[in-house]
Amino acid sequence: MVNLFCLHFAGGNKYSYSPLEEYLDRSINLITLELPGRGKRFNEPLQTDIHKIVDDLFEQLKKSDSKPYAIFGHSMGAILTYLLTHKIAKSDFPNPIHLFVSGCRAPKIERKPPFYNDLPKDEFVEKIRKMGGCPEEILQDNDLMALFEPSLRADFKAIETYKYQKQDSLKTPMTVFIGNKDKVTWEEAKGWQDETIHKIDIKEFEGNHFFIFDHKKEVTALFNYYIKTKTLLNNY
Repeated sequence: MVNLFCLHFAGGNKYSYSPLEEYLDRSINLITLELPGRGKRFNEPLQTDIHKIVDDLFEQLKKSDSKPYAIFGHSMGAILTYLLTHKIAKSDFPNPIHLFVSGCRAPKIERKPPFYNDLPKDEFVEKIRKMGGCPEEILQDNDLMALFEPSLRADFKAIETYKYQKQDSLKTPMTVFIGNKDKVTWEEAKGWQDETIHKIDIKEFEGNHFFIFDHKKEVTALFNYYIKTKTLLNNY
């Protein structure tokens, strides 16, 4: 078995990637690491410091067995994947066999205002609507939004206040997913090449920011291919 640790996007939770499990190879175990303030950790305070979030994720990872594993992160999860892998590289925990970063420009590209986390509620909701991925019945329900909005704003603040610092290139192979109607351009995706010693693969899909859920079969086929290939190579 190989573990595929998944790091969720802003406002996500442990079940965010459940729709992808159907097409995963049986030899791959999908595990979504959950952040404070949601799901079973709902009573814990939300975290807005991305480095403290990474510390939390690393502690969760260390509790797993050290079988071969890969990491996948979409949007905010992609930056978390990048930072977590650097933290792993500086520890004695085994490195992942592959990284999948999705729906996110390279970390060196500075984010510019206006930022989502401090928008008035109406503007904030409209931004979320345009991104897709959040059901309209939630966006139009004040009670439901009262539950989801705090975690969304906390996650946006964490990613929007992140300051890039150049580190040694990672030694883990990386595949980049982008949507052709998302804000992340091909050139911005190519910037991930500066973060690994391996030649990156960029896979473009039809769709907006949450294209991964429109192409579940194709995305998981790539997980299956790269993870199984790396596992076979590591056995020789």
